[in-house]
Amino acid sequence: MVSMSRLYVGIDIGATYVRAGLFNEEAKILRKIKRPFPIEDFEGFLKKLVIDLCGDMIKYVARVGIGSIGPLDIAKGSVLRTPNAPIKSFSLVSPIRELGLEVVIANDASAAAWGEYILGLGRGRENLLYVTISTGIGGGVIVDGELLIGKDGNAHEIGHIVVDYMSGIRCGCGGYGHWEALASGANMSRSLVDYIKSLGICETTNNMGSPTCGDIKKDRYLSSEEIFYRYRGGDPIIIKYIEEYLMPINAAGLASATNTYDPEVVILGGGVALNNKEIFMNGIERYIDRYLAVRKPEIMFTNFGDDVGIYGAVSLAIKIPRSLRKYVDIWNAA
Repeated sequence: MVSMSRLYVGIDIGATYVRAGLFNEEAKILRKIKRPFPIEDFEGFLKKLVIDLCGDMIKYVARVGIGSIGPLDIAKGSVLRTPNAPIKSFSLVSPIRELGLEVVIANDASAAAWGEYILGLGRGRENLLYVTISTGIGGGVIVDGELLIGKDGNAHEIGHIVVDYMSGIRCGCGGYGHWEALASGANMSRSLVDYIKSLGICETTNNMGSPTCGDIKKDRYLSSEEIFYRYRGGDPIIIKYIEEYLMPINAAGLASATNTYDPEVVILGGGVALNNKEIFMNGIERYIDRYLAVRKPEIMFTNFGDDVGIYGAVSLAIKIPRSLRKYVDIWNAA
């Protein structure tokens, strides 16, 4: 029989899907659900998500933890002008408070970092970097046992590190040459086209009949799944792009974040990375040393898989980071 003396909810808000889990005090997951990100009325969607997840057990919920895409306005408990989701700005705190529940929020990758620190591969480590490579690219950082937050909750926006200042590809945030703009699941197709065109790869006789060149000439952009599928199938153009451009970009991004935060361990998550572990590990290990200025950390993949976000979010609820405590009082004021 499930003990209902104290339950917790963890919600992972991504640009494509929203996942939620109901947990007991021992961080054992009891229920979970996954739904597409809504196209309207996010606040109503979020309330219904919690109600559907908890059912009649909602009265036993002690606190809701939320890890969300950013950028955040952490004092207001909101997301402002997020680049990749159908709805650009929305409240995180008010829908949960309307249900009469306490809430604690952080960026999704920051929440995942906290989850790894409390429950996962980061236990026993005081310095940790979590990196998600998915629809977007984000990071969460533990330095000397403290979760970094920043003035607005965005101290971890490593996806907007500039990795190619010559790139003409504009990020969803408005900047150019950002790691997320070139290597995320949502934007990889653009950097593939730019890479091929800049080198004139499809103008050579050997490549004119290539399916990839045919797609580009028809202005058909490949998804990240298609790109890695063709890599495994031996497409020489895709192999060149991934091994000579994409993986050096990822290595440079990881090295830049490592140089900044000096972690003991880097933990990788996100669908793009987790679905292509061997390709990522081989590529990062091949290039990262050329960009590092500090001692190389251990690099590994999360053991939580697709659930890393909800484990991170519920970790915020179970053990509130010291750096968030001043905001918890604001969010949960009567």
